[in-house]
Amino acid sequence: MKQRMLSWNGQFVLGACLASLLMLVGAHNRAAAQDGQGKYITESTVRLIKLVNAANKAGYALQDNSFSIGGGWLKQGKDNWVGLYTVQLTAGKSYRFLAAGDADAKDVDLQIVDAKDVNKVFKEDVDTAANAVVDFTPETTGRYLVRIRLYDSANNLPCVCLSTVMAKN
Repeated sequence: MKQRMLSWNGQFVLGACLASLLMLVGAHNRAAAQDGQGKYITESTVRLIKLVNAANKAGYALQDNSFSIGGGWLKQGKDNWVGLYTVQLTAGKSYRFLAAGDADAKDVDLQIVDAKDVNKVFKEDVDTAANAVVDFTPETTGRYLVRIRLYDSANNLPCVCLSTVMAKN
C-alpha cells in the first residue's frame, strides 16, 4: 500500500511539474516587464556556465573557501566600468577571470586592475563579444580589482552581467 501511494504521489508531483513547465512555456511570449529580472540572471548564468566548463577542461577550478562569483545590473556605455570585487592573488599562480552578459548583452568587457590605482590595468578583454575571458598570472602577491563594462547591448538596454574567478592548481 505504501509503495502504491508513493508511486501515485510521484506521478502527481511529476504531472504538476510538467503542467507548471507548460504554463511557463506558454507564457514565454508575454512582455518582458511581466517576466521579471530573474530571467536575465538565468540567461547570463547559462552563458557563464559554458565558460566555466571550458575553463575546467583547461585545468582551472573554483577555489575552496574564497570568493568565486559577482555581478550586477549594468547600463550600457563606453565609460561605465564597474568595480565588481577585489581578490587576493598569489604571484606566479595562473588565474582565469570570466564574464558573461544576458541575452541582450552584445559586448561585455573585463579588466584586472590595481586595487589602489584603477588607472593601472594589468590585463583586459575588450573584444567585441557577449563574453570576456582574461588569463592573468600576477607578478606580485596582492589585492586586485576586477572591473566589468557593458559596452554594447540590444536597444541600449541594461543587462545582468556576471563574473567569476578560477585558478589553476
